[in-house]
Amino acid sequence: MNQEDVWIPTTCSICYSYCALKAHRVNGVVVKLEGNPDCPTSNGRLCPRGLSGIMLLYDHSRVNVPLKRTNPEKGIGVDPKWKEISWDEALDTFAEKLIKVREDDPRKLLGTGTVSVKESLLMAGAFTTAFGSPNFWSSASGSHCGKGEHLMGALVHASWARMPDTNYMNYFLNFGCPVGFGAYYTVTGMSQRMAEARVRGMKHVVIDPWMSTSAEKADEWIPIKPGTDAALALAMVNILLNELGVYDSEAIKHHTNGPYLVGPEGFFVRDGQNQKPMVWDSTENKAKVYDDPTIKDFALEGEYRVEGVTARPAFSLIKEHVKTYSADYASRITTIPADTIRRLAKEFGQAARVGSKINIDGVELPYRPVGVAYFKGAQAHKHCALICMALELLGEIVGASNVPGGMLGINSRSFGLPITGFHAYDPKVGKDGGLVTGEWLVRTIPDPFAEPRKPESMLYGELVPTTFGSSPLVPLIMLEPEKYGIPYHIECQLQIGSNYVMTAADPKLMARAFKDVFTVAISLYLDESTELADIVLPDACYLERLDSVPDIMSNNLPVDAWAYHVRQPVVKPLFKRRPLQEIVIELAERVGMRDDLNAILNLMLRLRKPYTMQPGTKYSWEEMVHLQYKSFFGPEHDLEWFKKNGVLTRPKKVDETYWRPFIKARVPIYFESFKKLGQEVEKAKREYGLTDFDTSDFVPLPDWKPCPGFETKNNDYDLLAIYYRVPVHTLSATYNIPWLDEVSSIDPYIYRLAINSSTANKKGIRDDDWVELESLPTGNKIKVRARLTEAIHPEVVALANCGGHWSKYMPIASQPGKGACFEWLLPLSFDHLDTLTYNMDLCVRVKASKVEARM
Repeated sequence: MNQEDVWIPTTCSICYSYCALKAHRVNGVVVKLEGNPDCPTSNGRLCPRGLSGIMLLYDHSRVNVPLKRTNPEKGIGVDPKWKEISWDEALDTFAEKLIKVREDDPRKLLGTGTVSVKESLLMAGAFTTAFGSPNFWSSASGSHCGKGEHLMGALVHASWARMPDTNYMNYFLNFGCPVGFGAYYTVTGMSQRMAEARVRGMKHVVIDPWMSTSAEKADEWIPIKPGTDAALALAMVNILLNELGVYDSEAIKHHTNGPYLVGPEGFFVRDGQNQKPMVWDSTENKAKVYDDPTIKDFALEGEYRVEGVTARPAFSLIKEHVKTYSADYASRITTIPADTIRRLAKEFGQAARVGSKINIDGVELPYRPVGVAYFKGAQAHKHCALICMALELLGEIVGASNVPGGMLGINSRSFGLPITGFHAYDPKVGKDGGLVTGEWLVRTIPDPFAEPRKPESMLYGELVPTTFGSSPLVPLIMLEPEKYGIPYHIECQLQIGSNYVMTAADPKLMARAFKDVFTVAISLYLDESTELADIVLPDACYLERLDSVPDIMSNNLPVDAWAYHVRQPVVKPLFKRRPLQEIVIELAERVGMRDDLNAILNLMLRLRKPYTMQPGTKYSWEEMVHLQYKSFFGPEHDLEWFKKNGVLTRPKKVDETYWRPFIKARVPIYFESFKKLGQEVEKAKREYGLTDFDTSDFVPLPDWKPCPGFETKNNDYDLLAIYYRVPVHTLSATYNIPWLDEVSSIDPYIYRLAINSSTANKKGIRDDDWVELESLPTGNKIKVRARLTEAIHPEVVALANCGGHWSKYMPIASQPGKGACFEWLLPLSFDHLDTLTYNMDLCVRVKASKVEARM
């Protein structure tokens, strides 16, 4: 007879979509996971990853006890010869080393987390900061991901990211966003909404070198040569502005800096008294400061004499600038036919319905039912910032930004909970009338930009304030800190959940960088990165632990509703596993930095009086989360209420979702701040003797520039290799889960190399042959089975991300034929880096040849 049969509300953590779920527990055993129908963001559904969480919980391959390395040699494939130790020995050993490092130089500690496990970022970041080190690294996932998109999200959308308005969009132009039908966050809920929009009649056009999971379900797939998206976007802008005359002049005049007058040096002309940017009032035929209430109409074109110089509106410079991007010119770059480019521009312009209005809940608003999406694929190149500028410009000129039907910043504006008034924020008007975010995931709001400084951290971000969060440069700087002006070496690392050896760049380089670093890894698996660790501590998975989730990232749905969740344990940690938060708190206690950690967590958890942690008091992790929920929601909706009810929701108001007509801030279509910052960075670079990167991309207007893969002169390396993300895996973390392995094995591509049939035939490669790829920049080789297809650009080969595990402790993932690790092909250098954002170039020149068998 069953003694227990309960359903427990919690939240998935296998990716960052925050889908609410219910766990069915019978006699202490979880037997089923289902979506929580009370949650409006995921609508009661779970994706394959969410459903597979039960297999993650009970995976026999997981780390179950603390382990110590007994083999002093470190390297890829070197057996650490693990030995089980007690928790006390593990924590005391690390605490003893940390105390010495902190007394010597706290900067010698590196903390590492991953965006796929938000709690690792919270706790590794809090511990590292409290310790006194600037060296917190959110690992490879950030620099492979959306750094350019996030920067543009802040500058243009007052948000961490942007997604399509599925309620009203009619034409969706998707540049290489492969998951969630083109919506990168709240994937389960947005996939449903995108499907409903398609049924409603929305046209979905995907522009991607590879027919991704989004492309195969779209109305049209257009293959493009990797790294050429900016050329296509600028050609479309040219056609809209200079051939079709389609643009939203009212939006440009009142919601962008398009009317600002630009002088001959490329900077805004400013009035002599207040140094405010000037515009031209075309009605009164005179110059005025941009916010003069007497302005009758803003001139967008023309040439004027102002403040002793000849000046033109920024919009007119854009119109002139894009004239070089004809459809024929862009066709030669992108390999997309010129007639197709012209058709896309015409369709986009017509669908934008410039000048139209819509009434929503009694409020009349601009109606621009078109959107331009991009994420990792389109921006994963050396000139990432220029690409993102071009793609944003395409939407901005028709006014399809944060209005009904357009691209929406997620969580850009919040009126807060009626109960407490928290968490309320607004986009603000900043310097020169520009947009300043009200809330952003990274606490340093990007604009106005900080002054460039001499780098003091391994992230090297101080020199370039447009970078944030993650930096791919950490292992490169670690190898030669003196070369880059860093006066210390990393000696210790607290690593939580990040498999950077497989997900950053050339694994050999990664192994060299961490070879002599004493590393303690808190991990679910003995993966390829823990292979280099000295101590491994068994983490509890999300079904075994309490997490902190009431924040903006749990509200990634751009429309309809807000939802605040709980992530509570549905079983106690099995074996000797412990939740990562409790491990970090205990470690801080042993190092003697409890109050320092609590002070940082007061800020990171957004605790407000009377719910802040007090100095001299020891708090458990559960007590901290109790304080957080009461701080956010009041005592009536504390942690216990959430444990019982699971989700707290409220509808989104019209002026929260479509905030742009209500906020008078202007967004940049002319990026003068980039030009200014570039001069400052160049000056600082010379002053500090730093020479490894150039500042030529710090420009106010976007251009197309070829990435390194275009510039090779070696004809043997005739293909461009890319990797793509699949919705059944989260980075490298899920390949050992049997259900997901089964799905991947059924899919014809996930474990194979996609290669165009005609290209393969020329090389004598047949379907399912073993193929060797050799990277031109690294010289490394990988072997993988081929899948011939017409669904890929003929100059491109594509791999699903993060296959090809080699750790013997992941027995499913490391079997032969489970894909290949793309990072063996990927160099790490300033030459393959976008210097404006520190986003990596993920397009690599390779040669492909048939081999007899996998070796």
